[in-house]
Amino acid sequence: MRFLKNLHSIDILLFVTFLPLFFILPVFMKIYAIIGLYFVYKKRLLPLALLGGISILISFYDLAEIKNFEVYLQLLVSLLLWAVYMQRVRGENFYLRLSPYLFFGMGIVAFQNIYMLFYAVFEVFVFLYVNVKEYSKSPLKVATLIFLSSIPMVVVLFLFFPRTSQQHFIFGFSSKSIESGFSKVVNSNSKDLTPTSYPVVEFKLNKDYGKLYLRGGVFYNNVNGVWVRGYGRDELVSFSKMIEYYLKEYPTNSKVIFGVDLPLKSDYGINVDFILLSLKPIKKPLFVKVTSALKYKLKPYRLREDMFLYDKRFNKKAQIIAKELRKIKDERKRLNKLIEIFKSQKIVYTLKVGDVDGKNIVDWIFEHKRGYCTHLASAFALFARMAGLGSRLVGGYLVSGNDGFYKAYTKDAHVWDEILVNGFWVRVDPVEFVYKVDKKTKEALTTPTLSTYLSMVRFMIETWILRYNKKTQKRFLESLKNNLTSYLVGFLGFVLVIYLVVKRIYKKRDILEPLYKKLGKRPNKESVYRFLKGFNDKKLDEINELYYKITYYKSSKEDIKKLKKLIKEYK
Repeated sequence: MRFLKNLHSIDILLFVTFLPLFFILPVFMKIYAIIGLYFVYKKRLLPLALLGGISILISFYDLAEIKNFEVYLQLLVSLLLWAVYMQRVRGENFYLRLSPYLFFGMGIVAFQNIYMLFYAVFEVFVFLYVNVKEYSKSPLKVATLIFLSSIPMVVVLFLFFPRTSQQHFIFGFSSKSIESGFSKVVNSNSKDLTPTSYPVVEFKLNKDYGKLYLRGGVFYNNVNGVWVRGYGRDELVSFSKMIEYYLKEYPTNSKVIFGVDLPLKSDYGINVDFILLSLKPIKKPLFVKVTSALKYKLKPYRLREDMFLYDKRFNKKAQIIAKELRKIKDERKRLNKLIEIFKSQKIVYTLKVGDVDGKNIVDWIFEHKRGYCTHLASAFALFARMAGLGSRLVGGYLVSGNDGFYKAYTKDAHVWDEILVNGFWVRVDPVEFVYKVDKKTKEALTTPTLSTYLSMVRFMIETWILRYNKKTQKRFLESLKNNLTSYLVGFLGFVLVIYLVVKRIYKKRDILEPLYKKLGKRPNKESVYRFLKGFNDKKLDEINELYYKITYYKSSKEDIKKLKKLIKEYK
């Protein structure tokens, strides 16, 4: 407690600005940051210097790693922390007072994301409070007024100050789990599944398009119930219903970027299966601009044998049913009959399936009538091949929109089919044919509405503020030119709201207001002292004397409490 009582304003600033940077430091520097506080308190300079120097040498012994910007930044923070601790032992000086501002700048560089945005706003407020504290009796109130009053100017500078074309980069707060829920194979032998809720990708569209499929991989070959990627190549015949959007890809340790439906244009590569790909595994949040088609016609560049292959040693019962379906010449009608058969099975969608026979997945599904997307898609694709229709599996995510905002979690990983009908690939999702979804599975796969809205707000702030660059500013200025009146009215309304809030905070509430209500009148062109004296009331005289003392002479908190009590008790 003695240590807390001796805290100075500089200590508050150092703690607040260094706190986020603590989490990016190497382990030994974190230990030094904690143990060093004891030596600062004891004013032991030599142990601080030695321990700090050793911790830095251990943490950054490999000089080659300093070429990495993150490691370089860690080194700068470590050196500054070392210097701050030693300066603090000697007392406050110019260098120590400069240190919080350096920590603040490093924090903004290290964490360019929504969390740091709000924390940086908090840091600015703390800077204001500490500086006002020396000159005001009500530092919190004054700091709040200054902070709010500056917001309109900050908005104007943010929107109109010239931007550079520097690429956006993000350090820190990246997912350490590095999960995607998406696999390089589709294993129909898989048993019970426990869904997780790590974020994978999110994006905002101009309107809500309902459910959307995010393409991640195409699988042609089935070996003992396990589907692996083939070497297909598709030809895009036509496309329409184009959408342009920014998506944020979370760390997945994979090169796959999950674009909406059929990505056609992007800053990154698109392979022959129309899958977005990064050059390196994604280990940091990635922002990608994409143009996709929601309606399109896709056909194989050439028909290949592996689109029709199935192992005739398995699924004997299903083969008998499929043999009859081959007699239907019209491929569209044949597909419709396949769907009708699947619907008639009254399959229950569940994540708890027990032991599965992946080799005989079609017969197993028809017999046990349960499974999740992996089993259903695998069974339907093989059943289609038995009926003479080419097929393949497509893996990715299935997401639903909320006011045009979409976010995929690991639990939204999904597998569906593409069936070859009259030479073109037709998407078929066998999950749509299930009889019902069991209660526990539905609960496990449901995302709370509040969580979705909070994610949408965070994404919009990241898109509009953190990624406000030269191109975005150019688009804003063009929009401003075309809608000047609307923007001006909106800004003036915003300024008015700030003004009313500031006025409300600044307005001093007269402590005698409750007394005036009891008396039924208030002073009019006369002092409070003369006004209250005019009543010839001993209780009012006591209130008057105490109010005069509080207003014009030195008073204590006890005096104010007593005055409030006298007013409350007055009748």
